[in-house]
Amino acid sequence: MRERTSGPPDGFRQLTEATGFAAVNGPWFEKIEDGRLVRGFLPGPQHANALGIVHGGMLAAFLDSAMGSTVMHVLQRRAVTARLSIDYLGPGRVGDWLQAEAEVIGHDEHVAQVRGRLYGPRHDVLAGLGAFALLSRQRPLKTRS
Repeated sequence: MRERTSGPPDGFRQLTEATGFAAVNGPWFEKIEDGRLVRGFLPGPQHANALGIVHGGMLAAFLDSAMGSTVMHVLQRRAVTARLSIDYLGPGRVGDWLQAEAEVIGHDEHVAQVRGRLYGPRHDVLAGLGAFALLSRQRPLKTRS
């Protein structure tokens, strides 16, 4: 396993407010580019499976998080995953910067449909399609600076 020693690409900020899964499996980074949320991370040996590539569950969880955060960014609504379909397209390699982008492709008052993509420097790693249940508008949103 090769390790990349540099940090994230320019424009990304560390999600210092991350808690739970994201805090334990990070650091995770994000930026807003052309109005779109882009999230990335540098997988280390702790993210690897027995084959020495990034564990598929870690990749799926990372893309799922990016897709849910996109819902919040675009619709200003918190959301939870109701359904997630993942296609594994290629390996995520330890030490490679991996980046996720997503777009809300449809929504009503209760559910948002989201398409997501996770990719590395050489190829796409995952493609995802999800339905996210939109939570109540009554709860205030915590915004990131």
